[in-house]
Amino acid sequence: MSRREGYVIDVPYPLHFHKEMQPVWMSYIATSLGCAAPDIRRSYRYCELGCGAGINLLVAAASNPLGEFVGVDFNAGHIVLAQQAARDIGLKNIQFVEASFGDFASRDLQPFDFIACHGTWSWLPPQAQASILQILHRYLEPGGLFYLHYMCHPGATRLTAIQKILHEVSLAMPGDSAEAARHGVELLRRLADSGAGAFEDNPGLKDELAALEKEHLTYLAHEFLTDYWRPQHSADVHRIVAQAELTYIGSADCFENMDSLSIPGDIQPILSGVAQSALRETIKDTARNQHQRLDMFQRQPETLSSEQHLLQLDAARFMALATMPPAGALNFSTPIGAIPGPEAIFEPLLKALQAGPRSFAELRGLSVFSGEPGVLLQALQMLMWAGHAHPLRADGATAQQASAFGEWLSSKAVALSPLPECGTAVMRKRGA
Repeated sequence: MSRREGYVIDVPYPLHFHKEMQPVWMSYIATSLGCAAPDIRRSYRYCELGCGAGINLLVAAASNPLGEFVGVDFNAGHIVLAQQAARDIGLKNIQFVEASFGDFASRDLQPFDFIACHGTWSWLPPQAQASILQILHRYLEPGGLFYLHYMCHPGATRLTAIQKILHEVSLAMPGDSAEAARHGVELLRRLADSGAGAFEDNPGLKDELAALEKEHLTYLAHEFLTDYWRPQHSADVHRIVAQAELTYIGSADCFENMDSLSIPGDIQPILSGVAQSALRETIKDTARNQHQRLDMFQRQPETLSSEQHLLQLDAARFMALATMPPAGALNFSTPIGAIPGPEAIFEPLLKALQAGPRSFAELRGLSVFSGEPGVLLQALQMLMWAGHAHPLRADGATAQQASAFGEWLSSKAVALSPLPECGTAVMRKRGA
């Protein structure tokens, strides 16, 4: 196996898609949080740091014709795959750059409205993290958004023992990274079945191992074999990113922005008396046993007034996705347990969306939401989180390459379908 800056580069990262990284999603989430978002009705620039083989950027470029997209990765194999895909699809608004973050930070570049970094921060050495901060400081526009995914405590803490075994096996065994991951998982299974102390004293480790055994070996290689596998506390990450003059505004996971729903009820009184952001986020991470975060930061965030906020929300339009359930009461299976969606709220909302795209203002006209825009906002956030609804693009431009991109996805057996009207893609059902 081979590494660069402690990170495996001999096997490609699997094509994992994350809707929360897409510009339409990020822009709407910022608006929902009461912040002035970048205006994606005009041309804008978006950069992904650690883009892998580029699936998230390919979705974005094919579905958002007004955006200019740049992907950066130091793995030459990833960049070759991504560049070939862009050529095959015929995308002109995308560029893939083979470079370390340090090299990229030293270039003379136009600024970006969006910068995203998924599956990278917790896996790279401190100097690479410092380069990410340099990139943010130099190239993120005022008002620009930064998406950062990383592993966090306390949820990821118990994976430390598993990761250490996998990593040490990779250093001791011959073969590529995928083969090393296989040997490591097999060793962990033997330890678990023998009743080794860690697995007996921490029953949750057995569940973690069972989940790992279902994952693709190349994913496990990238996830666990790095020399710099480091979960962090969110409060510490927020202080580090603040050095680039960015402010934490909320999560790209819209469920986690609703404290009244995503935090267990007996924790609510504790949170109500805590105003300091770092302490609040630490309490929430503990209450949720959070193991990863999808944080959003903004340079010089502009807080919208109540009137501006409602005006911005009213302009947003939403459409039902193919997974939208029949009108009626719903039951959301969330990380903290089942949350009921009352029929009185969701029956009229689902019916309205099933009839066609609707703006927030139109949905606010439903009697159940009269004078209750906050209730409508939460209901829509839950539908978005569950994959039943999505905000629409507002630029009116035609995504001409969406069809070619769909054909490319099918030819590569990637279970995604473009959804250009929403500037994103959705998982394709098996056999579809």
